[in-house]
Amino acid sequence: MRQNRRFVALNLDEDIVGHPTLLFSLSEEAQAFVSEIVDDTFSIRLSLDMEPDGRHRASLHGPPDLAELFASLNLQARCDIVADGYNVRVLDALDMDTVSAGTTEKIVEGLELQNGAKVLDLMCGAGEISQALRRFAAQNAMEIELSMCDAHRSQLERADSETHECAADITVGDARALPYTKESFDAVVLKMGLHEVPQADQSLVVQEIYRVLKPGGRFVIWELLPGTGEIQDAFTDIVHKSNMLARCESQAFDRYFPRGDQLLWLLKSAGFKNIEPLLQTEFSYSTLARLKDELAGDHSKLAILNNFTRERVSQKLRDEVHWQDSGDNITIGVPNCIFRADKPM
Repeated sequence: MRQNRRFVALNLDEDIVGHPTLLFSLSEEAQAFVSEIVDDTFSIRLSLDMEPDGRHRASLHGPPDLAELFASLNLQARCDIVADGYNVRVLDALDMDTVSAGTTEKIVEGLELQNGAKVLDLMCGAGEISQALRRFAAQNAMEIELSMCDAHRSQLERADSETHECAADITVGDARALPYTKESFDAVVLKMGLHEVPQADQSLVVQEIYRVLKPGGRFVIWELLPGTGEIQDAFTDIVHKSNMLARCESQAFDRYFPRGDQLLWLLKSAGFKNIEPLLQTEFSYSTLARLKDELAGDHSKLAILNNFTRERVSQKLRDEVHWQDSGDNITIGVPNCIFRADKPM
């Protein structure tokens, strides 16, 4: 069952900035299997050998009959390796385009924080929300305990020194398996992060947020939410194309922009109540805005992206997304929403 997988991150060297990470994904069936064969004298080990000539070899080490046991239980051992776009390009144009002071303040207000609150800024990147939280606490003579968590050390290191100093902890961690104990936080905020996780894993993120929230805790999420399946597919394909042109492979493999109804289903399925929108605007996605940071100023790549966008967005959809095409630049509109939800007491 994918929704009950256990994630175990193995950092090869925690002292290296941008260190590589292996992530094991175990289904319930695989967990049961592993628990039966693993004891104090044995462990399963995944090895990845990179040869000087560029070849690589992966092997799974275990008991002599490991392969037969896997086959009999219809299990797979699989490891996908992709280039980490967030270490290749630390500035994400899509994220920067959607950030505004007014919107970040709306998120902070929606948390309705009390003095002494413990707050998690999840998938925080460079910490724009953490900065807003720090300003809010200072303006209101309030003490908050701020935790910042992101899967990429290179992103966390972009946070300014004041935010680093005021944070109670800054943690490299996967949102699908948060390194925090149950009911640790009064509030969790997730800004433009859910779409960075594959569709099959987005429920895990929401479930983990629910787990680490205290009863009565509040969750605020800011996300791009395409209105229909057709718009969702077209927008996702365009963003993936831009990511591949930028050589940001992990984003192209992982990104999935949920619809509004899908987000509501994820929240309700996890157990959240009192779900309500705080802000609904429209984000104008611009191909030309990708030129400087994503496409490194390469106009030939911009032309490829524009031609792909023209082919991908049908005439039927163009009115729905408020299509504009000036030649060098194509813009399409996507709903940009903030939702708030509570964990019941």
